[in-house]
Amino acid sequence: MKRLIAFYRNSKLKTKLFIIFGFSSLLPILLLWGISTKVNESALTEKVDQVTRDNLQQIAERANMSLEIYANLLYQMSQDEEMTAAVKTLMKKGGDAVAYNRLNRRLKQYNDMEGEIRCITVVCANGTSVAYDSQTDSAIDNLWRSYPDLRMIPPYRDAQGEAGMVLTPTVKFLEGEQYSHYFHISKRIFDLNNLDRGSIATIIVSVNEDNMDLICNPTGETEDSGFNFIVAGDGTVISYPDEEFAGRRIEDEESVARFVRESGLLGERQTQINAYQDERTGWVFYNVYELGAMLEDVRRTQMIFLLVGGMALGIAVVFILYFARLINRSVNDVVEGMQEVSEGNLEVMLPIHSDDEFGRIAGNFNQMTGRVNALVEEVKEATTQQKNAEIAALEAQINPHFLYNTLDSINWMAIDRGEYEISKMLRDLGVILRYSIGKSNTRVKAEAAVDWLEKYIGLQKVRFDNIFSYEITMDEAAGDCLVYKLLLQPFIENAILHGFKEMEGGGMLRVDLSLSEDKEFLHITIEDNGRGMPREQAQRYHDRAWAVRGDGTAIGLHNAFSRMDMYYGERASWKVTSIENMGTVIMLRLPAEWRETDEDTDRRGRDQDQERSGESDRKADGK
Repeated sequence: MKRLIAFYRNSKLKTKLFIIFGFSSLLPILLLWGISTKVNESALTEKVDQVTRDNLQQIAERANMSLEIYANLLYQMSQDEEMTAAVKTLMKKGGDAVAYNRLNRRLKQYNDMEGEIRCITVVCANGTSVAYDSQTDSAIDNLWRSYPDLRMIPPYRDAQGEAGMVLTPTVKFLEGEQYSHYFHISKRIFDLNNLDRGSIATIIVSVNEDNMDLICNPTGETEDSGFNFIVAGDGTVISYPDEEFAGRRIEDEESVARFVRESGLLGERQTQINAYQDERTGWVFYNVYELGAMLEDVRRTQMIFLLVGGMALGIAVVFILYFARLINRSVNDVVEGMQEVSEGNLEVMLPIHSDDEFGRIAGNFNQMTGRVNALVEEVKEATTQQKNAEIAALEAQINPHFLYNTLDSINWMAIDRGEYEISKMLRDLGVILRYSIGKSNTRVKAEAAVDWLEKYIGLQKVRFDNIFSYEITMDEAAGDCLVYKLLLQPFIENAILHGFKEMEGGGMLRVDLSLSEDKEFLHITIEDNGRGMPREQAQRYHDRAWAVRGDGTAIGLHNAFSRMDMYYGERASWKVTSIENMGTVIMLRLPAEWRETDEDTDRRGRDQDQERSGESDRKADGK
């Protein structure tokens, strides 16, 4: 798959157009043709199968009607008192020739009532039997002449133990040099005066298998339209167009198709088999037809569709070739022009063949190269000016170390003049500048942030003529917790600038840092006794979206809350409480984080400032 994708990417535009055409036109048409063929064949096959099953049901009904005729005849014989009397006489010791002849004559009369019957046989319980064979017109030369005791024949055995009529599947008989096939209907006869003695005889009606075959296949044609056949419930073939296969046994449903192929009636052609089981007889009626012949019209239609589609695709290919050539020429002009530009020739001009998109691309390309040519000179001049500006900027750049060294020099001058308070302020200012000049999104330990806050608040206190005092407390365990640099500075600045505004003294600022009991959160409280703010304004800070966006007022608090939301998201929360002319309390709840960060630069700065501070103190003590 990767190779195919790489081949497509590296192919020329003309090849890509053919690939796109194949996938967007040719492939869908082939898929549509294949799917429609399958759908049509499936729909037609389903309809034919439904018609075939309905036809099989009708054949089963006709077969039942035919069997009903034999059953009625058999019932009449079982109720015939003359036949019953003759049977009783024959069963007496020694028999009776008169009774034998009377019974034989009676059987002939019943046989003449239905010409399709081959043989009617009466088998007495004691083994005596009388049969009339319509084909031989004889009582001796009958269908069962090869059996010494007719109590051993299948129809007789099947009837024993059954009160009603019994169907025996087709049995094959060798008559002369040919085989014949007959199925049988049998019923036991009872002496109504002595029912406790059981049956006295069994009547068997033997019918030629051809009768059922004519019901199944009236025309006898099997080559083109297929054929029907009947199988008994035990798998024995009752009727088949080729009677050679009648009487055979089919093991299961899967063997039916194999049995049909072995019969050779439809050769090796693809066939479809449908079945219908009759509930009355238990027989299964099968239909076999050639699937290819049935679907021939559908496939012919599909071939016409395919030929017409192929012609349409051929015409489409011709147009694709023509338009691909035009597009390829325009694209090649653009590619060759870009190649020349990449080699440094900015004077190249593309030919414009039309006013379409490619024509506009060529026109814009020509304008672009002209503009680029003009810009090259401007860039050269601008580059020269930029270099001069960079040199001037480098000359005027102030190194931060210059600022720190200058503050240090001023500090020593203050010490020399005995201005130790000014010296301390300068040292604190240096620490604040060093701390602030680094990245504000760097995390530091809480103890470092508190150390910086003390210096910052100290300077603010001096700036505002000591109108407020401050107190910073922190749990020892919270000292190693990490916070972002300058995160608390806006809250402190807001309390000093706005809380203590217009106050002449008595201000108090408290900052407290502590850990929650589970050490999962760092709680920070900033409290002042300044002017406060209206309660409604304080409540608005509880709306997180408003607190983060702000409305143009209280920019410091807005920025502070915005940074908290950016750093911690929903894990951070806050609460603002304020009473006018009494003060404001801001409580922050931050996730406690302990992972070590790179604070080397800040730590080195603090160590250097502490070292300078120690030297200043020693100098002052010396004076």
